[in-house]
Formats: sequence, structure tokens, C-alpha cells
Amino acid sequence: MTDARDFFGYRDPDDEPGQRPEETADEELAPPQIEDAVTLDDLAVISRIDPGDMLGRVQRLPGQLAEARRVVAAAKLPESHRDVDGVLVLAMGGSAIGAELVAGIAGDRLRVPLTVHRDYGLPAWAGKRTLVIAVSHSGETVETLSGVDEARRRGLPLVVASTGGRLGADAVADRTPYLQYRATGQPRAAIGFGLGLVHELLSRLELLTDPDPLGPAVEALDAVLGRNAPSVETEASVAKQLAWSIYGRIPAVYGAGIMLPVAHRWKTQFNENAKAWAMFEPMPEANHNAIEGSLNPRELSDALYVVELRDPNEPAEIADRYAVVNELLGERATNRSVVWAEGPSPLARVLTAVALGDLVSVYLAILYQTDPTPVTLLAMLKQRLARSTD
Repeated sequence: MTDARDFFGYRDPDDEPGQRPEETADEELAPPQIEDAVTLDDLAVISRIDPGDMLGRVQRLPGQLAEARRVVAAAKLPESHRDVDGVLVLAMGGSAIGAELVAGIAGDRLRVPLTVHRDYGLPAWAGKRTLVIAVSHSGETVETLSGVDEARRRGLPLVVASTGGRLGADAVADRTPYLQYRATGQPRAAIGFGLGLVHELLSRLELLTDPDPLGPAVEALDAVLGRNAPSVETEASVAKQLAWSIYGRIPAVYGAGIMLPVAHRWKTQFNENAKAWAMFEPMPEANHNAIEGSLNPRELSDALYVVELRDPNEPAEIADRYAVVNELLGERATNRSVVWAEGPSPLARVLTAVALGDLVSVYLAILYQTDPTPVTLLAMLKQRLARSTD
């Protein structure tokens, strides 16, 4: 059997991902150990464990949305891009989730279907009337680049969004509409661009009718970020309290309707920021399978933590299902919390729920005394894949 250290290329335990910040000669500068009453209310401790300031990047979400609007407003878009039968977004990971969130927000206001393609190449059905939107934060995502090459070969209408890389350079060379934005750090920390660029582009092309206004959504977002900022003490912060509740357990995030892609975002943020196992479950599909799996192994019933992401405007049938789920989970003594999204529109409620989840995931990383920014395993995986194709 192949050991993970053989596969990913690390031999020394000190090279493994998710390590705590290195200890220094000055013991006062070392992050606290678990047995030393770790706190989320000491800003000095937070800054030592989060040297890349992932918490600060979460706070920049409103500014990213405003900048995304400016980028799309300045773009030159051919009229042919409006006359389409479908939209196909090529993206992976943190770049893909933005389009998934837009699909949830837009719902039946989209004039044409929107599909997110997380793979190489293009699906066979993509034709001359399919608008292809390629999103890659780095501009170097190999799966997305292969799809763009195929879109050009088929002569499909194309728009690209990136900070640069090969994707941006090729767009400049062949005059493809290019939504270039500036953002440093990990793709997952640029969710405001991933969501905002696609949302504003579809609105401008009139493929999304009656779009939600950005201003009220940003106001609601600012309020949630402010109430859960690092300077707010745990007793007043929902995000910090939830991180403590999840600490030491595996979160299972439930979502329905517009909260389904948000639940997916929470799951991936737990993975990448907290370096922790997590799962998400779609409602009502979870009622047809996942609920039955809540019984065994009985001795691990305390190892899971269910988070229900709820929309105040959810249909009555979904609310009824959640009521029964809570009753059944209660009989199994399953740990759980309900998180209600806030805001006057689907856009606002998705943004506030996303921001809260991002904060919870970073606070959880701090409780684990793990730097949330590096993605060591992902980097090792890419290096191994690159060597295997040389």
C-alpha cells in the first residue's frame, strides 16, 4: 500500500501540511498550545497563527464586489455574446464556486441555462450559441485552459476572467473580451471577484433579468462582517461561537435552494482554511439517503456537527423537512446549529452566508493553531501531476 508521504513527496513529519507556526527561541512569541486555553479574542495570537491575514482578506469581500462591477462595466462585449442559448463557465476550485453561487442566486431569472464545467475540455453539447466564460484566478489552471483552447477551436463566443497568466495573455493576443482583476493571495480569497464578475457580466448581457441591487447586499454584508470581526469578543460573535462548537468535530453542512452552493462553499473553506475534514448535504436529497446514515457508528455520534444553512424565504416544504430532520437528529443526540442568512435579496443572503462561513473556517484554523493560508497538499499534488506528464 502506498503511503501518503510517498505519494505527495514529503518524508519528514515537519514537511506535512497543516503544521503550526514554527516555534521561536522566544517562548512568548510561540502560538499557545491547546492545553493553554486557546482564545479567539487575543489579536496578537490570531496574527501569529494567521500571518497571511486570511481574516483580513475575508473582510475585503465588499471591495472586491465593487471592483468587479467596475471591471465588467469597462469591458467591450460583442453583441453576439447576448444572442446565446446557454452559458458554460469553465473553472475549478475557488474560481468555480462563484459561478455556482450565481446560479443559485439567479434562479429562474436566468434567460438561459448556466452550467459550471469542472473538468478538462468542453462537454459535447457546447455549440455556436453557447457563451463560454473561463475563470481562472492565476490564469494557469490546466483544466480551464484546455477548455478555452477547445472553445477557440470550435469558434464559440468566449469571455475570460483572470489576474493574468496564460489565460490573460492569450486573451490579449486574440482580442478576446478579458475581465482582468487584481488580487493577491489564494483563489478562495477572491470570491468577491468569482461571484461578482459572473453576476455583473450576465446582468450586462441581459442574460440575467431583474438582477439584485448590489448596494443593499453590500450593506448587509458589511453588517455581518462587522459583528464577527476579529476584534469582537467570542460572546458577541456568532462566527467565533460556531467555530468553538465545531472544533474537534467533522462538520456536515446542509443547504437547500440558494443555500446549497453556499453549503458547498462552507465545506471547501473548512477543507482549505482549517485543513479539516468536512462534508455538505443538499436538501431535500439528503432526506433520501444522508438521514439514514446518522446512526452508525454509534460510538462516533459526538464526532459530527451538523450546520443547517437556512434562507428566511425558503419554501414551506423545505422548512417542513428541516423540522422533521431536526426531530430525528435530536433523537440521535447529534450536535447541530441553524444559521439563518440575512439580507433583503437572494444576492444579499448568499453573500452574508458565504462571509460568515469564511470567518468560521478561519477561526477554526486558529483554534487548531494552523496557518489557514498555505495549501501544501494541493501544491504537492500539482507538482506530482506536472512531473507525471513531462
